[in-house]
Amino acid sequence: MVNKIDLHIHSCYSEDGEYTPSDLVQMCNDAGINLMAIADHNCVKGVGEAAEKAKNLQMRCYSAIEIDCIFNNINFHVLGYDIDYKSSDFEDIEQNIRKQCIHTSKERLKLINKLGFDVTEDELNAINANNYWSEHWTGEVFAEALLNNDKYLKSKILMPYRNGGSRSDNPYVNFYWDYCSQGKACFAKMAYPDMHDVIDIIHRNKGRAVLAHPGVNLKDNFNMVEEIIPLGIDGIEAFSSYHDVDTAYWFSRKAREHSLFVTQGSDFHGKTKPSIKLGCYAK
Repeated sequence: MVNKIDLHIHSCYSEDGEYTPSDLVQMCNDAGINLMAIADHNCVKGVGEAAEKAKNLQMRCYSAIEIDCIFNNINFHVLGYDIDYKSSDFEDIEQNIRKQCIHTSKERLKLINKLGFDVTEDELNAINANNYWSEHWTGEVFAEALLNNDKYLKSKILMPYRNGGSRSDNPYVNFYWDYCSQGKACFAKMAYPDMHDVIDIIHRNKGRAVLAHPGVNLKDNFNMVEEIIPLGIDGIEAFSSYHDVDTAYWFSRKAREHSLFVTQGSDFHGKTKPSIKLGCYAK
């Protein structure tokens, strides 16, 4: 059997995910994907559910997590595969993020409203009511609140994210990248762990550490990956929905040069990234 693979999928246990782990396993099965991983942001709560559902469908589902971290004052994501997900280390990672969420979310609210909006906590809480990370108002949650409020139909800021606009393919997450990501006007800093420490945690728990979608975080400085590789990563996610073909093959070649393995993943989330489909990797 030829494996159809997607090793980067987010469930409702990510603050910006939509579907349950069981639903995602079924969706992968329906799409012909038989090797997969639920890799939620800083959380492993969905791993056991996904594994049980995959077992029933005779699919392979790796235990995984995607951890936010810092290297050279730049925010990165590192994927951990085949981890001992029951380890307290991963609960500690989740709780560290949770403790910061309330403060950073309220800081983000102030910054968004400085752009000329009047978003309320009640609006955000209504969107997040059933979210596992209900206290975390992400950039995507703000985008959903703004784009679905008739008060802002004529907002020039929001025009690129509406139907037909230049950023309308994934409007919620594109708003996040444009306004709430590192270096942007509404960025609220989180104290993420050092990348080297994250890699050590993954290895301590029998896992493999993979640098996620490096083309996004490294932007015009791809060669910085040469500084990251000595930290102990085992692989690079070269084939990603964020990478065009040239970027994918650049990182694939770099991985081979350093005897690292290459992974592929869609970074599927559901409604926050509607143009990203399960099993799709490169633009």
